[in-house]
Formats: sequence, structure tokens, C-alpha cells
Amino acid sequence: MWSLLYATLLPTTGVVLTGALLVYAVYAAYLRLVDVPGKWVLAPRALGVLLVLALLGDGLLVWRLYSAHSARQAWEDGAALRASRERFALVQDFQYGELTIPAGSIINRKDPFDKGEPGRALALHGLEAIRFAQPVQVAGVWASALQLHPPRLELAQDQRIGPIYRFDNATQGWTPNKVMPALLCRKGQLALFHVPHIDHDVQAQIGKPPPDGPQARFMPSQWLFRNCENGPALVVEPAHAAGASAAQ
Repeated sequence: MWSLLYATLLPTTGVVLTGALLVYAVYAAYLRLVDVPGKWVLAPRALGVLLVLALLGDGLLVWRLYSAHSARQAWEDGAALRASRERFALVQDFQYGELTIPAGSIINRKDPFDKGEPGRALALHGLEAIRFAQPVQVAGVWASALQLHPPRLELAQDQRIGPIYRFDNATQGWTPNKVMPALLCRKGQLALFHVPHIDHDVQAQIGKPPPDGPQARFMPSQWLFRNCENGPALVVEPAHAAGASAAQ
């Protein structure tokens, strides 16, 4: 209710009153020049009240426009820093949930909470993809790159991966494939996974960035291997020119 009053009703009232008072000023000037019988004029007190309301509404409108302009300017000024934190190379090892990402790895991420503030601490929430500086074991698989949406790993070497899981329509759940317990996959292939949901308090986190660092909800040990497939290498955009320094 108060937000509606602040955002819409008071500024609108100010604009309407300002327009009406300008019309009244023209009318009053006309009355000074022409003697009109039965002329209608506002009492000084009523005119003063309307003037105060108009000034308050107009002042609020100006303040809102200024605030919106300042926020937009700050967003534009922070564009370079946001870009540098969307694609960067780690200058040191970083622990993200269960995964230790080695220095030199290329990170791609989208952080809706990043407004481009200088000096923002390194964070990986909003992670989209990683190109590892060296092979890393993720979900029991040696990988050279990782993509989260959809979850898949680019294999760093030939390896036997298992157990294999399949979706059981009867139980409406994922179950081990007893016919084919493991699969021999080749270097460069993509390993596909099902990532189970990790329970958390959704309501408590509304409007806040998710936990990061060692507390991040990133648990590859719970991933369920589905299959290997041939395909192009995972797309990991190169680091932004200022990424290595601005991301830290």
C-alpha cells in the first residue's frame, strides 16, 4: 500500500495538481484583466494547501527520476567489471562445494546479484561452465571441462564409468542399470549426468545470493551417471581481458 502511494499516487497527484494550478494561474490573470461577474476564485488557504501538495508530489517525482537515472548510470559504469567477473581465469585454487578448482581454470558464470561494484569478493554462484587448467576428478570422472546446464563433463582421458543410472517409469525414480553396470568412454566424449535436487530453505534465500565457496550447494558425489556421447567440445568462453584481476 505504502509503496503504491510512494511510487504512483503522490507523483501523479503532484503532476495533476501542477497542471491544474497552471491553468488556474492563467484564469486568475484573465480575471485581473477582465471584470467577470460571479467569478470563482480559490481561497488563499486552499490555494496554499494545493501548492504544498503539488510541490511535494513534484519533488517526489524528481527524486524518483534522479534515483532511477543514478541506478542506471551505476549499472552502466559497472558493465566492464561485471563482464570481467563473468569470464575470468582463477589466480588461485578455489573451493566450490565439494570441488577444488585449480588455479588457471577458466570460469564462465552469470551472477544476477552482481551490480558491478568494485572490490567485490570472488564468488562462483551463477556458475555455467569451467575449462580446467588440468584434469580434475568430478563425480568420479576425470574431466577437462564442466558444463552445468545441462550437466555434462568433457572427458580428459579414456575411462570406465559406472554405475549407470536410468529413469524407471514404474517407480518414477532413478535406478542403477543392472544390464549394463558400467561404460567404457573415450577421451573427448561427453559424460551426461542427472543431478538430484539438494534440499534447502527456499523462502529464507529469496532475494539473497546462494551460499558460495566451501558452503556452496555443489555436490558432484551425488550426481548419477547416465551415458557418454560424442559431441563437440564444451563451449567455455575465454577470459575477459580484465578478468584475472577484477574477479579477485
